[in-house]
Amino acid sequence: MTLPVTTWTVAALGLLAYMLGGIPVGLLLVRLARPSVDVRSLGTGNIGTANIYRNVDAGLAVAVGPLQFLQGFLPVLLAGHVGMPAPVVGLCAVCAVIGNGWPVYVGFHGGRGIAVATGAVAAMSPVGLLALLACYGLGVLAREIAMGVLAGFVLLPLVGALVVGKAYAAIFAALLVLVLLRRLEGALTDARRDRRPWRMLARRLARDQRPGRPLVGRRTDG
Repeated sequence: MTLPVTTWTVAALGLLAYMLGGIPVGLLLVRLARPSVDVRSLGTGNIGTANIYRNVDAGLAVAVGPLQFLQGFLPVLLAGHVGMPAPVVGLCAVCAVIGNGWPVYVGFHGGRGIAVATGAVAAMSPVGLLALLACYGLGVLAREIAMGVLAGFVLLPLVGALVVGKAYAAIFAALLVLVLLRRLEGALTDARRDRRPWRMLARRLARDQRPGRPLVGRRTDG
């Protein structure tokens, strides 16, 4: 099936991607399995796979990861299936990640968008997905997963430019910007409290470490 490329079609696909990407599957599954636990009060405060794995239940994290992957994969796959050009497909990818990071369902405070972005990349470019997974794997081996993830998304636009095409390189660059924005959430507030704000910002970017939010344990930043 092919749909005409109209303003309404593009808007509908973008909205669908945002709403699907924004469903807080991690938060919902934790509430169903552990009603007394609010994952947002633990660890990094995120509602994604990594925080659930470290602070709630590894089994739940195994379910959350693939579901979030599909939140990015399915809207992008749909856009391509109905004949949308690369810019519209990319718009759906970006909207899905925005939905995950800033979901309307939970007051625009969502996850990091990594699994959703990975799913979106998988639907656009197998080569891009391989580049991401290779960097993730290196991050795991080096015990610096956050740095591996960042390296993957930094590398992605270059892979797009060399292998996939300029349109997708621009889309991948937009995904990188969103990943960085999520890591810098609240950075200005934290910088005012820190005697070494540049060091703190570097940690936020490279290792996704925020003051008062340990990887394991209860948040102390209120």
